[in-house]
Amino acid sequence: MSRKLVFGVAMICVLVFAGSAFAAPPFAAPWITTYDGYLQEDDQGWVLADTLIVVNNPAKGVMSVWIEVFDKDGVTVVEQALLNGGNPLSSIPVNGYGWTTLGVLVNRATHDPWGFAAGEKFSFRIFTSVRAMPPIVEVKQVIYNSLQEFPGEAIWQAGNIKTWAETCLGGLLGPGVTRVPKKMRYYNTP
Repeated sequence: MSRKLVFGVAMICVLVFAGSAFAAPPFAAPWITTYDGYLQEDDQGWVLADTLIVVNNPAKGVMSVWIEVFDKDGVTVVEQALLNGGNPLSSIPVNGYGWTTLGVLVNRATHDPWGFAAGEKFSFRIFTSVRAMPPIVEVKQVIYNSLQEFPGEAIWQAGNIKTWAETCLGGLLGPGVTRVPKKMRYYNTP
């Protein structure tokens, strides 16, 4: 009986550790930035409202960035390295930036809290690898004049934007940034 119990506990521990290894960024992440955004996308991929996320690297080293997007129920919608627009981004150079929009990341029609086709609120977490200084994250939520087919391109064309709201997170004293305790920083470090 005790061998079965030990074996069962060992298997559960292995599964828990393996599952948590796949759910975290593939690097040490001393900083986590948390915020939310709004997206209204129809089933054809046309966007009426979107959120731009720009991650700036103020540190003296190259920064890796990982983003996770969640719906209102906390279900992971996207989990990947940050995209530079729609292109994969392996790292952000010193004094450089990477950007994406929720319209680029989320590839499905959005729904209001009651399930009807409308805008949807998403929360996201940004993990960064530079230890010395947290990133500076700009978040701009926009509403377009009309439906836009390519969200990654439309966000940069001011003539398409009806109105917007903007905030800046990060830096040493910025809101939305959490310093991860040292014992929790290393997820899947090689």
